[in-house]
Amino acid sequence: MVCRLLIVFVTALVWLLPSPSLHASTAQELIAEGDRLLQAEDKFPASFEQALSLYRQVPPMQPETVISYLRVARVCLALGDGVKGNSRAWYEQGEQAAEKAISLQESSADAHFLLAANRGNVVNLLPFWKVSPTIVGDLEKHLLRALALDPRHARANHMMGMLLYRTPGPLRLLLAGKRDQVESYLLRSVESDPNFAEARLDLAQFYQETGQPGQARIQAQTILALTDPSPRRVGMEKYRSAAEALLKTLPGQ
Repeated sequence: MVCRLLIVFVTALVWLLPSPSLHASTAQELIAEGDRLLQAEDKFPASFEQALSLYRQVPPMQPETVISYLRVARVCLALGDGVKGNSRAWYEQGEQAAEKAISLQESSADAHFLLAANRGNVVNLLPFWKVSPTIVGDLEKHLLRALALDPRHARANHMMGMLLYRTPGPLRLLLAGKRDQVESYLLRSVESDPNFAEARLDLAQFYQETGQPGQARIQAQTILALTDPSPRRVGMEKYRSAAEALLKTLPGQ
């Protein structure tokens, strides 16, 4: 009888103890599992939100692990882009994570890009009277730093090109870069990542708007031929449809 009671007691105690699979994960295991979830893009946004929850468990375990903050900033940027209605909150969280990554490793090109990307998106969602004109210079500073660290950073080149191209005239005085550099930044972006459909579309539109229909046609046709778009999660049909629409506006060869 005593033996049976002891067995029941031990069994109950085991059920009350924390599950090793939930609490004994290492930081590396959490990051690896989060990365695996990011590959399930057909389950976006749920898979990204699950990955985010894993990445956020890393800092309490290893506060100096830069990669966890980079992953948080990257996922928040994707969620801000893809989940309507709460974009600003996602971008703000991504901005904070990128700032922390820079404080831990200033030499991270990804951290500077992710800070610029998330911060730029926050600014785009604010009323214009709440935005300081100096923000364009701040974004440029981080993008230039990212490119100084990694000249082939596709997304930093893309954002830098579009910053120079789309910034309104008076604010361009606050930028070090010039508008005649737009093409070179966008070209470096698609040369670094040939499957970067968004950058190719912006390059095609740039060529169209600057009177270079032949070059615009080449970029639009390249988009239609892409089989491995990057990043894959972004709806490729959106870029294909835009490329097809652009081709219809170009003069015949």
